[in-house]
Amino acid sequence: GVTGFASRRQRRPCGTTRTPRPHRYCLDGRVPDAAGHGKRHAWAVRSSWEGLSLDDHMSDVEAFCAAVGASDGTVPVDLVGYSMGGATAFALAARHVNGSAPAASRLPVRRVALLAPALLVTQELYAMTLSVQRHGGVERCVYNYRTEAEAEEMLRLVGYAEPLCEKLAPVLAWGRREQPPDFWWKMWRGLGGVQAFGEGEVDAAVDAKRAALASSGSVLAEAATPVLVVQGSAELVVDASVPREVRRAVGSACDVATLEGFGHRGHP
Repeated sequence: GVTGFASRRQRRPCGTTRTPRPHRYCLDGRVPDAAGHGKRHAWAVRSSWEGLSLDDHMSDVEAFCAAVGASDGTVPVDLVGYSMGGATAFALAARHVNGSAPAASRLPVRRVALLAPALLVTQELYAMTLSVQRHGGVERCVYNYRTEAEAEEMLRLVGYAEPLCEKLAPVLAWGRREQPPDFWWKMWRGLGGVQAFGEGEVDAAVDAKRAALASSGSVLAEAATPVLVVQGSAELVVDASVPREVRRAVGSACDVATLEGFGHRGHP
C-alpha cells in the first residue's frame, strides 16, 4: 500500500519489490509501484484518460493483493501508505473492515499505518487545484512540475533543504521529459476528487474530504482496528489537522506520532 516509486527498494524478478532487511525489525513485504507511478504510467496515457480516483487506487491495490495471494482471507494484512498511498490505505481498510468488499476477495486487515496521508491537503492547494480546473494553466499545479525551476519549487514544498533542491531538480525534470504535459495534473486532480466543485468552493471541497475521513474512521473505530498516523511538524502538503481528525474519528485505537522538523518528505 505504499505509494510512489518502488525503485528505491530491491527489485525482484516478479516485478514487485521486497524491502531491504538490514535488521530484524524491517518490514518484509512486496511493494509495487503505485498506479500511474514509475514504470506504470504508460498504460494510463490515452486520449480519454482523466486521472485516477481514490476508488481506482483501491481497486489497483486489491488486484495486486489478489495477484500475490493475499486476498484469500487466511493471512492478516497490514496496510502501510505514504501520501497518496496513505489516503488509499485508510479508505481501503474501511471498505474491507465493514464488509462492503466482495467476500471472496476480502482482506483481513489487521492494522493500518499512515505516513503523511493525503486525506486532506491544505486549503491553499485546494484553491490552486480548483483555479487550474476552472481556468487551465496546468503549469500552475506544483505537482505537475516539468522544468527544473518547477521541480525546485516542488522539492521545497515537500521539505527538502535548498542545496538538495538544486541538485535533485534536474533529475526530477529529466524523469518527466517524455510524459504528457498534463499527466501529473490529472493524477493530482483525480486523487483530490474535486471535479464536482467550482473555483470558489474550497470550503465545500474541504468539507467533503473531512466527511469522507470521518466516515472511514468511524468504520475502523467500530472494528477497533489499530491505526498509526505519522506526520511531520513542518508539513506543507497535507493539512495539519489530519492526524487530529483521524484520531477523533478512529478513537482510542489510533496513535499519532509527530516528526519534528520534517515536511512531507524531507527535513531542511
